[in-house]
Amino acid sequence: MTTAIFSFLMALTATPPPLLEAEDVLARGATAMYTITLEEGLDYWVLLSCAEGMDLDVIVASDEMEYDRFIQLPYFEDYVYAREFAISEGATDGGEDFVITAPYTGTAYIIVHDIGETGGEYDLRVY
Repeated sequence: MTTAIFSFLMALTATPPPLLEAEDVLARGATAMYTITLEEGLDYWVLLSCAEGMDLDVIVASDEMEYDRFIQLPYFEDYVYAREFAISEGATDGGEDFVITAPYTGTAYIIVHDIGETGGEYDLRVY
Protein backbone atom coordinates (compact mmCIF):
# COMPACT_ATOMS: atom_id res chain seq x y z
CA MET A 1 0.00 0.00 0.00
CA THR A 2 2.79 2.42 0.93
CA THR A 3 4.58 1.81 -2.38
CA ALA A 4 1.44 2.65 -4.36
CA ILE A 5 0.96 5.91 -2.46
CA PHE A 6 4.64 6.80 -2.93
CA SER A 7 4.42 6.08 -6.68
CA PHE A 8 1.30 8.21 -6.98
CA LEU A 9 2.95 11.13 -5.15
CA MET A 10 6.06 10.85 -7.33
CA ALA A 11 3.91 10.96 -10.48
CA LEU A 12 2.16 14.09 -9.22
CA THR A 13 5.41 15.88 -8.51
CA ALA A 14 6.95 14.77 -11.84
CA THR A 15 4.21 16.46 -13.89
CA PRO A 16 5.42 19.92 -14.91
CA PRO A 17 3.10 22.89 -14.58
CA PRO A 18 1.25 23.80 -17.78
CA LEU A 19 2.79 26.32 -20.17
CA LEU A 20 -0.71 27.78 -20.53
CA GLU A 21 -3.69 27.29 -18.24
CA ALA A 22 -7.02 29.05 -18.80
CA GLU A 23 -10.44 28.47 -17.30
CA ASP A 24 -12.86 30.65 -19.21
CA VAL A 25 -16.37 31.04 -20.61
CA LEU A 26 -17.27 31.48 -24.26
CA ALA A 27 -20.46 33.14 -25.44
CA ARG A 28 -22.48 31.20 -27.99
CA GLY A 29 -20.45 30.99 -31.24
CA ALA A 30 -17.57 33.04 -29.81
CA THR A 31 -13.81 32.72 -30.27
CA ALA A 32 -11.00 33.23 -27.73
CA MET A 33 -7.27 33.63 -28.35
CA TYR A 34 -4.19 32.99 -26.22
CA THR A 35 -0.49 33.29 -27.04
CA ILE A 36 2.34 30.93 -26.18
CA THR A 37 6.00 30.75 -27.06
CA LEU A 38 7.11 27.58 -28.83
CA GLU A 39 10.57 26.09 -29.03
CA GLU A 40 11.36 24.32 -32.30
CA GLY A 41 11.34 20.54 -32.08
CA LEU A 42 9.60 20.32 -28.70
CA ASP A 43 6.30 18.49 -28.32
CA TYR A 44 3.36 20.32 -26.76
CA TRP A 45 0.20 18.69 -25.49
CA VAL A 46 -2.98 20.73 -26.03
CA LEU A 47 -5.85 19.65 -23.78
CA LEU A 48 -9.26 21.32 -23.83
CA SER A 49 -12.12 20.05 -21.71
CA CYS A 50 -15.66 21.36 -21.68
CA ALA A 51 -19.12 20.44 -20.45
CA GLU A 52 -20.98 17.58 -22.06
CA GLY A 53 -22.98 18.82 -25.04
CA MET A 54 -20.47 21.55 -25.94
CA ASP A 55 -18.33 21.34 -29.08
CA LEU A 56 -15.18 23.45 -29.10
CA ASP A 57 -12.41 23.43 -31.71
CA VAL A 58 -8.80 24.48 -31.12
CA ILE A 59 -6.34 25.88 -33.64
CA VAL A 60 -2.64 26.45 -33.07
CA ALA A 61 -1.92 29.27 -35.54
CA SER A 62 1.55 30.40 -36.59
CA ASP A 63 3.03 33.79 -35.92
CA GLU A 64 2.34 34.64 -39.58
CA MET A 65 -1.28 35.32 -38.60
CA GLU A 66 -1.86 39.07 -38.27
CA TYR A 67 -3.07 39.73 -34.74
CA ASP A 68 -4.65 43.11 -35.57
CA ARG A 69 -6.64 41.64 -38.45
CA PHE A 70 -7.76 38.66 -36.36
CA ILE A 71 -9.19 40.74 -33.52
CA GLN A 72 -11.15 42.99 -35.88
CA LEU A 73 -12.99 40.16 -37.63
CA PRO A 74 -16.55 39.23 -36.58
CA TYR A 75 -17.57 35.92 -34.99
CA PHE A 76 -16.70 32.85 -37.05
CA GLU A 77 -14.75 34.88 -39.64
CA ASP A 78 -11.94 35.17 -37.05
CA TYR A 79 -11.92 31.37 -36.70
CA VAL A 80 -11.88 30.86 -40.49
CA TYR A 81 -9.02 33.36 -40.81
CA ALA A 82 -6.99 31.61 -38.08
CA ARG A 83 -7.40 28.26 -39.86
CA GLU A 84 -5.44 29.70 -42.81
CA PHE A 85 -2.39 29.79 -40.50
CA ALA A 86 -2.98 26.53 -38.61
CA ILE A 87 0.11 24.51 -37.79
CA SER A 88 -2.14 22.08 -35.92
CA GLU A 89 -5.77 21.82 -34.94
CA GLY A 90 -8.26 19.72 -33.08
CA ALA A 91 -11.69 19.42 -34.60
CA THR A 92 -13.29 16.47 -32.83
CA ASP A 93 -16.72 16.60 -31.22
CA GLY A 94 -16.60 17.96 -27.68
CA GLY A 95 -13.22 18.93 -26.26
CA GLU A 96 -9.78 18.45 -27.77
CA ASP A 97 -6.65 16.46 -26.96
CA PHE A 98 -3.67 16.50 -29.35
CA VAL A 99 0.10 16.86 -29.50
CA ILE A 100 2.00 19.28 -31.72
CA THR A 101 5.71 19.35 -32.49
CA ALA A 102 6.80 22.97 -32.79
CA PRO A 103 7.97 23.72 -36.34
CA TYR A 104 9.79 26.91 -35.24
CA THR A 105 10.80 28.94 -32.19
CA GLY A 106 8.56 31.90 -31.48
CA THR A 107 5.01 33.00 -30.80
CA ALA A 108 1.98 30.89 -31.66
CA TYR A 109 -1.69 31.65 -31.16
CA ILE A 110 -4.07 29.21 -29.49
CA ILE A 111 -7.57 29.81 -30.85
CA VAL A 112 -10.63 28.29 -29.12
CA HIS A 113 -13.90 28.46 -31.04
CA ASP A 114 -17.42 27.42 -30.02
CA ILE A 115 -18.20 25.52 -33.22
CA GLY A 116 -21.24 23.89 -31.57
CA GLU A 117 -22.73 27.33 -30.81
CA THR A 118 -23.80 26.45 -27.27
CA GLY A 119 -21.46 28.63 -25.23
CA GLY A 120 -20.22 27.67 -21.80
CA GLU A 121 -17.22 27.04 -19.60
CA TYR A 122 -14.01 25.33 -20.66
CA ASP A 123 -10.58 24.48 -19.33
CA LEU A 124 -7.57 24.84 -21.64
CA ARG A 125 -4.09 23.57 -20.79
CA VAL A 126 -0.95 23.37 -22.86
CA TYR A 127 1.95 21.30 -21.53
